[in-house]
Amino acid sequence: MIDQDGRRMVVTVTIQTYNRSNTLAETLESLRSLRCPEGVEYEILVVDNNSNDRTPQVIQEYRRILAPRLRGVFEPRQGLSYARNRALMEAKGQIVSYLDDDVKVDPEWLSAVAGAFEKHAAAVVGGKSYLIYPMPKPDWLAEEHEALLSRIDYGDEVIVGVQKDLCGLNFSVLRDAAIRAGGFDPTLGRTGRCLTCGEESDLQEKIVRAGGVAVYEPRAIVGHIVAPERLTKRWFVRRVFYNAVSAQRARLARRSEGESVARLLFRCIRCCGVLSVKSLIPSRARDRLLFTWQLDVILAAGRLLETIRHRLHRGGAPCADLEK
Repeated sequence: MIDQDGRRMVVTVTIQTYNRSNTLAETLESLRSLRCPEGVEYEILVVDNNSNDRTPQVIQEYRRILAPRLRGVFEPRQGLSYARNRALMEAKGQIVSYLDDDVKVDPEWLSAVAGAFEKHAAAVVGGKSYLIYPMPKPDWLAEEHEALLSRIDYGDEVIVGVQKDLCGLNFSVLRDAAIRAGGFDPTLGRTGRCLTCGEESDLQEKIVRAGGVAVYEPRAIVGHIVAPERLTKRWFVRRVFYNAVSAQRARLARRSEGESVARLLFRCIRCCGVLSVKSLIPSRARDRLLFTWQLDVILAAGRLLETIRHRLHRGGAPCADLEK
C-alpha cells in the first residue's frame, strides 16, 4: 500500500502500559497472529509508564518472540497522555495506532486500519470493540452503560466523517496531523488511579477542525478484557464522575464561557429530584433503572464541580479517589 504522499505505508502499533503485566502479555500474544497486508510495514512500540510489576520482564520476553518488530521505551512522567505523546514522538510510522494494554486484537485488524487510511484519505481511524467478561455480566449493568467499559459498535458499515467519538483502545492517527494538533492533552487522560479521560476525543476533534477526516472502520476489531474490579457499582460511579469532569474540562477549554453554575446546579438538583420520585415507582427492572438514574446525578454533579473549579482557576481537575 502507498500512503497519501506516495510513500510506502509504515504503521507504528503502540501500547501504553501501567502495572498490567498479565493483560499486556495477552495483548502482545494476540499480535503474534496479526496479518500484515502486502505493501505495509509495521513496528510494535510499548511505552512503560512507570510500572512496578513484571512489565519490563514481559516486554523483554516478547522482544524475543516478536523480534525484530517490538521495542520498548520508558516514560517517567505519570499519565496516559504523556505516554501517548511519547509514542507519537518515538514512532517510525506515518500512522500511529494506539491499543490499550488489555485488548485482544483481531488478526485482520491491521489490514482494516491500513485500508481505511488508504481508501478514505483518513487522518483518524477507529474501529469496533467488544467486551470479554471474566464472569457473567451483573444484572444491574445495562447495555447502554457498556460503553463505559469501552464497548464501541456504530454498526457494520464504514462511516466516513464519523462525528461520534472513536475510543482510545483502538485509535489510529496520522502522526503529522496529531503533532500539528498538539498531541494528547496532559490535563486529560488517566493518571494512576485517577479516571480522567477524553484525551483521544479531544485530539480527534482538533484534527477534524483542522480539516482531517475521521473514519469508523467496523472491520478493525479488538476485544476488551474487562477487569473484575470494574464490575462494581462503585467503579461505574467513579467512571461516570471523571467522564463528566473530563468532558466539561475539554468543553470549557474550547470556549471561555460555558453554562452558568446556577444552571448546572439547577440541573443537578432536578436530577436528584427525579431520582427521589422514580425510586418510589415499583418496577421489575427497578434496580437497573435506579442505578441508571443515580449515574445521571453523578454526571450532573461532575459537570457542576468542574465548572466551579474552572471559575475559581484552581488548576487541575479534582482527582480524589472516590473509593476512599
